[in-house]
Parts: sequence; structure tokens; C-alpha cells
Amino acid sequence: MGINRKVLLASISGGVLEIYDFIVYGLMASTLAPLLFNSDDPFSSLIQSYIAFSVGFLARPIGALIFGHLGDCFGRKKALIFSSLLMSFATLALGLIPTYETIGVWASVSVFVIRILQGISVGGEYTGGIIMSVEHTAKERRGAIGAYVVAGYLGGIFLGTITSFLFTLPFMPSWGWRLPFIFGFIIVGVGFYIRSRVEESPEFVKVKETKRDSFFQDFMKAPQLFVACMGMAGFGGVFLYTITVYIPTYLKNNFDISNSTMMFIPILPTFCMMIGVIIFGSLSDKVGRIPLMKLGAILFMILVIPLVYLINGATLMIGILALMAIGFLSTIYNGPMNTLVVEVFGPTHRYKSAAISYSLGMSLFGGTAPLIAAWITRVSDGPFLLSAYFFLTGVIGWGAIKIVDNHFNPEKKKRGDFIPSFMTS
Repeated sequence: MGINRKVLLASISGGVLEIYDFIVYGLMASTLAPLLFNSDDPFSSLIQSYIAFSVGFLARPIGALIFGHLGDCFGRKKALIFSSLLMSFATLALGLIPTYETIGVWASVSVFVIRILQGISVGGEYTGGIIMSVEHTAKERRGAIGAYVVAGYLGGIFLGTITSFLFTLPFMPSWGWRLPFIFGFIIVGVGFYIRSRVEESPEFVKVKETKRDSFFQDFMKAPQLFVACMGMAGFGGVFLYTITVYIPTYLKNNFDISNSTMMFIPILPTFCMMIGVIIFGSLSDKVGRIPLMKLGAILFMILVIPLVYLINGATLMIGILALMAIGFLSTIYNGPMNTLVVEVFGPTHRYKSAAISYSLGMSLFGGTAPLIAAWITRVSDGPFLLSAYFFLTGVIGWGAIKIVDNHFNPEKKKRGDFIPSFMTS
């Protein structure tokens, strides 16, 4: 069993559209703030907009529970199809919502409801696409296949960034901000069509008729793995969403650039991350995921502080180059991480276990990252606290991978129930 290209295409296409729909709001937060929230205080409206962004993440564990149960009981394919449908209609609603000027506070309330629905959708989507691809792939290629899927998700950010950039250019009409969301609804049909024509995961087909423990019994066997996967996801989420959502606004305020220029900034670090996850995800098939992720966490902790200081440097170009370097550096850890989160759990409750732990980590760390970063830079002079925040996240990432290493180290723990593929020859 090599790489199933049809399954890979289904996972990537659906993931691109899901993450596109989810991220466009974050990228356009500063544009949407005065339109959908009370604009009397610009900073307050921006913070409310970022809170709505975070609410979407807080809903992800709910989606992970719903779609994880669906994926483990009825199939990975069905769960992914339903998650994409939910995202498409929620995104269309965001594109059609009346402004604060028209309906007042109900515009703000509607944004929060829509973000919750988007969060529920992504909670079932992100790990589900990786699970579907990994379970169709030979174990010696799983790092690479997981990396391709993640690169596809980053491609959704890339697409969302370009679309947001184009539709916020000065010559666009005042209602141009709606078009990226409407566009997302239209193109979601592509992913739905492809997904409806792939075969179900062979590992799910194999275990669905077997007698299984409850999810709670499975959880109690190794609760530390859930904590570790939360930490690993949190490491990835902080940098992904700070780089793509908050730092462009930070650079805009520091260097007084236009909204359209600000929208363009995430394209470069996102491209660096797309290349990085493919390189290091594929490399993890040869050198192992745990050693590579340990190295990635150490290098990140060493280099992130000077790089954050460069973001706050004398010129916009230096800041963007430093941002690109942070993005690429983070992929030494994040390239293998997404596949590892899937591999540490057995196939019986894999969807639910991976989705819940990953979504909780993303919610607690990634979803709050733009809000925390905005608050830090508001209350501090200079980049010290922001760089310390990033360093602390690196420590959490290091601790998470150490937990996984200790749990599966054959000299420290003998297991007979489930040995993940990255621990077998």
C-alpha cells in the first residue's frame, strides 16, 4: 500500500476549502471590526473581532466530539463530507450578514454564532483528513502523506490570503469584503464532489465490526497521550495563527502600511511553511518523528527570541524576513507533528481521540494566540514579552514530545495492545 492519490486529493481539496473558509475571517479581522462591531472605539472593536476569532476555536472540541464519534462509528468519509457541508453554509452566512450599522448588536451576535458553527466544522475536519490519508498509506510513507495534507491546509491559508488581499484593494467596492466568503461557499462543491467518490479507510473497515472498549476506557489507558497531543497542537497553533492573523496587523501598526499590503504579508511565511512541512514531514519517515521534533523544539527555543526582535526591526522588509524564518523554523516540529498525533492512537477510537486532543490544544493555545499577542503588545514596550510568550510555547512543545517518547519507549513501557507505526520496523 503506497500513496492513494485519489484519497490524498480528497483530503487536500476539502481541507484547503475548510481552512480557507475558517481563516479568511481572521485575515480580515481588522477590516471587519468596524463593520460588524461597535466602531466607537477602534481598539475595542478589533479586540471583539479577535474574540470572535477565538470563539471559533473554542467550538472546535465540540466539533471534534461530534465528527469524531461519527467518524469512528460510521466512517471517516461520512464525517468529512458532513463537516464540509456545515462549513460551506456557515461561511455563506458570514458573507451575507448585515452590518452593525444596519442591525446593531445583532450583527455582532450573528458573527459569534457563525464562528461557532465554523469551529465545529473544523474540529471534525483537520485531523479527519490526515487520518483518512494516513490509513490509506503504507507506514513508511505516512510522514510524507501527512505533510502533503498539512501543506494543502496551509494552501487554504495561502488562497484565503490572496483572496482577502484582492478584495480589500482600494478600488474594490465597499461591499467587496463579502466576496471572499461567498467565493468560499461556491468552491466548496469541488471538495464535496471529490470526497463523495473515494473509498472508506481500510483500517476503519477492518475494525468497525470488532468488539471495542468504550472511548472512556481507551482514554484511561493513557491520558498523558491526550495531554501531549494537546501540547503539540498548541505549539503549532500559536505560531500558525499569530503569524497569519496577528503579526500582519502588528506590522501594519508599526510601519503604517495599508490594509491591502497587510493582507499580502502572510503569503510569504505561509509559503515557507508549506515548503517546510513537506521537507520535514518526509524527512521524519527516514530519521523518525520524535528525534526530529525534539530538535525542532530546541532550535525554536534558541532562535525565536532574536527573530521576534527582528520583526520589530528598523524596516518592514527585515520584519517580513524574520517572520518567514520563524514560519520555516516552526515546521521542523510541525511537519511531523500532525501525522504523529494520528499515529499515537489505535484505529478503534482514533478519529475521536486525535480530533479532541488536537482541537483542545488548538483552542487553548492557537485560538487565543492573536488575542494574547494583541494584549501583550498593548501593555508592553518592545518585543520582550512577545518573544517570551513564544519561548514558553516552545517549552510546552518540548515537554509534549518528551511525554510521547517516554510513553512509547520500549525500555520504559512494555505494551501489548497497540504499537504505533512509527515504533515498528
